Amino acid sequence: MGLGPVRPAQPLFAPACAAPQSPLQRVVWDVTTAGGTRTDLSCHNAFVGLPRTPRSPALLHDAFDDLAAQIRAARSEVLVANMQWDFGLGLPGSTVAGAVADLYAQVRARPADYPQGMAVRFSLGGYPDLVRTVDGGTQALSLARDLRLRGVPLSDPALGWRVSILNYPYFPHSHVKLHVIDGQDLTVAGYNFSWTQLPRSEGGNSQHDVGLRMRGPVAQAGVAAFDDLWRHSQQLHCPPDVLPVDVFARCALGRAEAPSHPLAAQFALPAGQARGYLLYRRPGDDQADRGHLALIAAARRSIDLMQVDFSPEPVCWGAHLGPDGCGADAPGFPVYLRALLGALERGVRVRVLLMPNSSGLERPGNRAGVALLRAEARRRGLEHLFEARFVTFTMHDKTVTFDRELALVGSMNFHFSAWGPLGLNEAALVTDDLQAVSQQEATFDRVWQSDTLSRPVPPEWWLPYVRPFPAASSAGAGASLH
Repeated sequence: MGLGPVRPAQPLFAPACAAPQSPLQRVVWDVTTAGGTRTDLSCHNAFVGLPRTPRSPALLHDAFDDLAAQIRAARSEVLVANMQWDFGLGLPGSTVAGAVADLYAQVRARPADYPQGMAVRFSLGGYPDLVRTVDGGTQALSLARDLRLRGVPLSDPALGWRVSILNYPYFPHSHVKLHVIDGQDLTVAGYNFSWTQLPRSEGGNSQHDVGLRMRGPVAQAGVAAFDDLWRHSQQLHCPPDVLPVDVFARCALGRAEAPSHPLAAQFALPAGQARGYLLYRRPGDDQADRGHLALIAAARRSIDLMQVDFSPEPVCWGAHLGPDGCGADAPGFPVYLRALLGALERGVRVRVLLMPNSSGLERPGNRAGVALLRAEARRRGLEHLFEARFVTFTMHDKTVTFDRELALVGSMNFHFSAWGPLGLNEAALVTDDLQAVSQQEATFDRVWQSDTLSRPVPPEWWLPYVRPFPAASSAGAGASLH
């Protein structure tokens, strides 16, 4: 079902890697290398940072400022994939376009510094377009117009300058947020290029989010994910030197050219001593599903999650009113909640920071997700191992820390839309770098321990009436009041 398997990364060079010794890392290594049969890009990587939003007095440069600086410093190639792009003065999409304009000016001024020219590729996620329903091209056309307004051509053969704007057309859409610079520098994140990520003082919603940036061979896995989006996308075609005012009338989405990359961007070059693992999924390839589940199954001490969404299947979104019909064996109890329940049964401590329920379509089931996992934990006498707190700020994170050994950051929600054969395209990056793990846990602990930044998820009135399983058994039909 779907688009078939994702083609593995095929860099022109990759350093030799030994299989990791850690049992926790071994399971994600098995997933990303198909048991050692694919090129191993996990070793000799370096942690660079955790780019964040929104800007604040404590964070003067946000994730979009970081990306803009990376674009300006590129030497041969820029690959950027994101679901949602907002354009306008000070908005993230225009911040990116402005950086591309600066890069073009540099290439024009010093072409000898760019002997292979410059390829700039954008992959837009095909997010539902309510403005231009005929082809869903509003974001792609808006990006092209913004670039042309800044004097950036989509092609300048004399300089080897080329801009490709791709739009993913398949249902449901691509939720991937990643960028790769020169085939060597990879960031995987949860944030869109959206106004919501900006501070409220700048007209945004101060939405808290994070990415994980690494240098080294794992960046080539990011290139492979980008190429998969590229192969299944449409490409925007425009007349040469189309005027900004004519972009919407004269440009059109059509067949995409085959993926290609400058020679210098095709090498998996060593950068450090950290491990890095890219997980990617879409209809037809569930690698990221398997990677998440394998890590949860391998954890032995603790799992800490910051998740904007933490819900059962839609049929059980109302289960906080009562758990009947939504227990662990019910179709509405998803695989990721079952995996966390299995971790509790092994004695693993599970903590989750999540957003409260919303009245819209995004988070109507978070309270139910907590309630159902609590009920199943109570049935097994494991209530003390599962804790949950609602954050009091606007959060969009999708991070997990396993055993304080591995940090995972990406776009994949604990929400039905991100999993299974009809799930969105998603990406996540995992590392064992001690600084990355420490920084991620420090953020989690700061929010967890603050009564200002978070509050306990209140227990449902019916929870005390959930009957524990008999001592001789820890399995059964799932939580019930009867």
